[in-house]
Amino acid sequence: MRVGLHAVGSLVLAFAGTGLEGCADEPASTEAQDRADAEAVAQVLAQQTPPPVELALQPITYVDIVENSAMTGTGCSFTPGGEEDPFAILSDGVGFVKYEGSIQRLAADAGTKEGPFGTREQYDGREYSLSIAIDQAKKEGESEASWAAPATLTMVDGYDREVARSEGRVGCGG
Repeated sequence: MRVGLHAVGSLVLAFAGTGLEGCADEPASTEAQDRADAEAVAQVLAQQTPPPVELALQPITYVDIVENSAMTGTGCSFTPGGEEDPFAILSDGVGFVKYEGSIQRLAADAGTKEGPFGTREQYDGREYSLSIAIDQAKKEGESEASWAAPATLTMVDGYDREVARSEGRVGCGG
């Protein structure tokens, strides 16, 4: 049995030696080659990335809210300038937007700064992420329990490209 193992060990050493000799013939990687490789990878990725598609947010109606009780309670709703119905409803842990005729549920990004009434600055969905910037220095209202302020809502796609942006007001309360 020892002879068999010795023969196998010799073969392994023989192949390992020839493998090392083959590596010595390969040219060393150069800075120019590394740059060319990086450019080639970037070109392939650019060709595989679809163009951004503008997202048309739609108003969330009273009927939509009645059909989904998770949209009620304490939180904030964003209404773009000139609109009556909100385009986003945000609360503790969850947010909602409507596009293509369908309500989309977004999860609050716990890693972002907390906003008023348990909301977050960012909410993530399957296809898009929502960010809201509220100018609380300009809030209006008679109490801390309910107020409104100027805000900007931004939606980005999975490639972090802005696909919707709207200036408006956010109403917060319980």
